[in-house]
Amino acid sequence: LTGPRQSHLVFSWGKYIKHYEGLSYDRDLIKQQHQRIRRETHPNKQDLHLNFKAFQREFHLRLKPDVNGFTEDFKVQSEDETQMVDLSYIYSGAVEDESESSCQGSVLEGQFEGSITTANGTFYVEPIDRYTTSNTDDHSIIYHEDDVGNHLPQNGCKDNLSYLLQHITSTCSVAQIPVSRSKRKVDQSKTSCLLHLHADHRFYKRFGSVEAVVAQVASYMKAVNDIYDKAEFDGIELVNFKVKFLTVITEDDPSSPLGKTHIGPEKLLSLFSETNWNDYCLSYLLTNRDFSGVLGLAWEGKPDNWGGICSEMILKGGHNSSHNTGLITLQNYGYYLSPKHVQLTFAHELGHSLGAPHDEGSDCGGLEITGDKGRFLMFPQASYKIEENSNKFSPCSLRHMSRILNIKKDKCFAVSEHPICGNRIVEEGEECDVGHDESDPCCYSSKELAGIECRLKPDKQCRFASIHFVSE
Repeated sequence: LTGPRQSHLVFSWGKYIKHYEGLSYDRDLIKQQHQRIRRETHPNKQDLHLNFKAFQREFHLRLKPDVNGFTEDFKVQSEDETQMVDLSYIYSGAVEDESESSCQGSVLEGQFEGSITTANGTFYVEPIDRYTTSNTDDHSIIYHEDDVGNHLPQNGCKDNLSYLLQHITSTCSVAQIPVSRSKRKVDQSKTSCLLHLHADHRFYKRFGSVEAVVAQVASYMKAVNDIYDKAEFDGIELVNFKVKFLTVITEDDPSSPLGKTHIGPEKLLSLFSETNWNDYCLSYLLTNRDFSGVLGLAWEGKPDNWGGICSEMILKGGHNSSHNTGLITLQNYGYYLSPKHVQLTFAHELGHSLGAPHDEGSDCGGLEITGDKGRFLMFPQASYKIEENSNKFSPCSLRHMSRILNIKKDKCFAVSEHPICGNRIVEEGEECDVGHDESDPCCYSSKELAGIECRLKPDKQCRFASIHFVSE
């Protein structure tokens, strides 16, 4: 059990946390639990228990292995070696006796890193040695989302590639292209966009190991899918993203075009797009560069091969170019972004890949005023303050993405291999499944927080709990 160590902390690169508390629980005990669960024939039936005290309360986490952000044949390439990897250290779950809580993260060498969402907001747990080399008895820190200082400019951070690339790739905007009145019949079973992710050496160096990079990717996928699988795209539901292949650059290579020290985000994405990514729905570069206001870039989804999901390599200006690409970074103006801001940046760029422009201009403007709920996810300027609409799409965004999904999805999306909360089939790991029906009196719908969705409400007997169970 641990308590506060100091009132504020300025980490390397200036990440300012107004209040944090140290954690020093017994990592050996957690490691033993993890190894025991890993050896189980059915590890998903076993809970990992993590208990600690912080912020004047007890945390009792109950975690289960969770690999839903990856395909079953997921591979990692590093140091010229491609291999299947052990994902047993990726977990999700809830806080015991808190019905609307959720948590997700990883357990490496007995040490938990991740997020814990409660009725009083979200807490983040990270290794302390990622930020400071000072001697301390603590191995981790925990802090509340409200205690992360404003490390974005006062007017936010622009993601400016949508405008730039819109004019490079086409003389007309999406709004000027007439929308067909008749909808194509789409394959409702194809819900998964399979990704290739490329973690460059700067990204790898930030986290220190291939396993830690995979853990970060898992946290991104959990957050992104929690946003997308709750959205309804004009009859297309349960859209999700899964990582099929991850490249991790463990050694610095200054001779590589992607390894140059001084390079802008547009040029970096252009170089990354010279590779043929036809085998994937999308390919994204993960980096740790400071682009002074640009947090991420992506080619905006178009009906053809000019950008976004399912776009194949084309010949452009005498060079081959793949436009199913994007990038995100961890830094901005000398500060590290909070985990939540990195996750929202990724979700925002994926929105561009699916065809959503910014919430601005003659087409999607007028969305600046949304009461006290904040701006929607596709607003062009990121805000440090996380509000209700921060992880939701505006009606305009949904309209644009629905159109591109209707046209292109079946070209490259795959049938999901894992249980899907929201398909009204009770599958392994679910207690019930009522789809998006938020009015059901006994079952949490798929629109609830990750961790409680498709779970029985307290003291309720769900009528769907015993039917349509599917198990491998």
